[in-house]
Amino acid sequence: MEATSRAGRDEMRRDLQVLIAAVDSQTVAVTASQIVTRLSANITIVDSLEEARVLIASEAYDVVLTTRTLRDGSGFALIKSLGTPVVLLSDTDDAARTVEAFRAGAADVICVSGDATESIGRIERVIRNGRRQRHTLHRNRRLRRVSKRLIRDRRELRQRVDLICRDVVEAYQRLAEKVVTDGVEG
Repeated sequence: MEATSRAGRDEMRRDLQVLIAAVDSQTVAVTASQIVTRLSANITIVDSLEEARVLIASEAYDVVLTTRTLRDGSGFALIKSLGTPVVLLSDTDDAARTVEAFRAGAADVICVSGDATESIGRIERVIRNGRRQRHTLHRNRRLRRVSKRLIRDRRELRQRVDLICRDVVEAYQRLAEKVVTDGVEG
């Protein structure tokens, strides 16, 4: 069991892409160093909502970590506009803000002054769940494409069989007519 979970963690860490959107340089520094140290992730850091949106539109991230306040807007706007899991980084453990973040669609809310090991574990869980959801979505899309193709192929096959059956019926009718006319003449 230990080897399986270790292999799963190693698989998850490969090519891990993390976007951190935050203005507070101390939050960024602490969070980024924890992630790099423990997850060996590729990290991109921005301080504005617009930069984050541009990057998310052009690259695939496993998780976006954002603070509530960015240079040109709210980190909540990222939560609402993404298909990528978003974790809100908070400097306090405020229950009302946590509830608000979850209602907005945040995957998790992490207090940056909390236990680093627990925070990284929660980020790993969010990444794992996000990858699982993307995999399921990809598989479902692929299954829909295959199903559409099978339905189309089945329809074409049915049309061909119908044509063959009509041809056989017509040939049988001609044969029957010929047998009847040959029988009458003979």
